[in-house]
Amino acid sequence: MPSPGNRRALRLLAHPRILLAVKAALAAALAWWIAPHVPGTAADYPYYAPLGAVVSMYPTVKASLTQGIQTLAGLVLGIGLAAVVVALGNPTVLTVALVIGVGVLLGGLPLLGAGRDWVPMAGLFVLLIGGSDSEDYSWGYAVQMLVGIVVGVVINFTVVPPLYSGDARDRLQRLHSELADRADDLAGVFRADWPLDGDEFESRIESLPVTLARVRAAVDYGDESQRWNPRRRRRIDLSDDRDRLRIAERIAFHLRDAAEVTGELARRGADPDRRVESPGSAVTDPLATLYAALADAIRVHDDRARPISRAEAALDDAWSALDAGTNPSPRRVAEEASVALSASRILVALAS
Repeated sequence: MPSPGNRRALRLLAHPRILLAVKAALAAALAWWIAPHVPGTAADYPYYAPLGAVVSMYPTVKASLTQGIQTLAGLVLGIGLAAVVVALGNPTVLTVALVIGVGVLLGGLPLLGAGRDWVPMAGLFVLLIGGSDSEDYSWGYAVQMLVGIVVGVVINFTVVPPLYSGDARDRLQRLHSELADRADDLAGVFRADWPLDGDEFESRIESLPVTLARVRAAVDYGDESQRWNPRRRRRIDLSDDRDRLRIAERIAFHLRDAAEVTGELARRGADPDRRVESPGSAVTDPLATLYAALADAIRVHDDRARPISRAEAALDDAWSALDAGTNPSPRRVAEEASVALSASRILVALAS
C-alpha cells in the first residue's frame, strides 16, 4: 500500500494540468533525443522536434492527433508559399509583407484549424532563416516537426491518456442541484414578505447561463476524451447526459423567465408610484408550494415519477387559486399566470 506521501504525489500527478505538463516535458525530451538521429540534412535542425512535440500535446488523444495533423498541414502550406516567394529573389520588405499577407489569408481555410497560425509563421521562417539554403531548411523544418508531433501523439496515447466522462457527469449532477436550489429560491420569494428590496435570487438565477456553458463544454470534453483512448474498455454513451443537459437548458430558461416576472411582482410595492397590493397568501402559498415541488423533481435523477406527480398536483392547485383570485388588475393576473405557465413548461421539460 502506498505511503501517505506517495498517495499525495499520485493525486498531484493525476491533476490534468500537471499530467499534461509532465507528458509534454517527456515528449519534448524524447523528441530532442531522437532528432539528431534523423537521416539526411534534417538532422541539422534538431530544435524543431521538441517544438513539434509541444504543439501536439493536448489533454485528449483525439485533440493531439487532430491538432498535430492541422499543424503539419499549415506548416507545409507555409513552406510551399515561401518556396514561391523565394523564387522571386532575396527577402525584401515587399516579399516579407507578401508572405505574411497571403499566409494569413490561407490560414482562414476552415479545415486548417490549429494550423492556421503556422502558415504565415512557417513561410516567414523559411524566407528569413532558410535564406539561400531554403530547400534544406524547409525539409529539416518539416521532418523534425513531424518527428516531434508523432512523439507527442504517441506519448499522449500511451502515458495515462485522461478520461473526462466521469467529470462531465459530476458537473451535470451539480448543475441539476443548482437548478433545484434556484427553484427553491423562487419558492422562498413567494413565502417572503412583499415588497422585496433586494434582487439576490435574480442574480443567482442570471448566473445559470455561465454554469450551463461550462457543463456543456465538460460533456463535449468527456465525449472527446473517449475517442481513440486505450484506457476505455468500452465507450461510455453520453447521449443520456446530453439529453439531461438539454432538459437543464430548458429548465434554466423558464426559471430565468419566472424569476424576472417574480422579481417585478415582489418589488413593485416598494415604488409608491407603482404600488400594487400583494396577491396575498391565497395565491403566493400555492405558487411557493409549486416551485418547492419543482425543486424536488429537478433534484431527483433516477425516478422522477413521484416528485413530478406531486409537482403536477401543485400546479393544478396554483391554477385553481389563480382562477379563484379576485385581483382586479389584469396586469397582475397576467404576471401571476406567467409564473405558473413557466412552472408548467418546466414540468414538460422534466417529463420529456
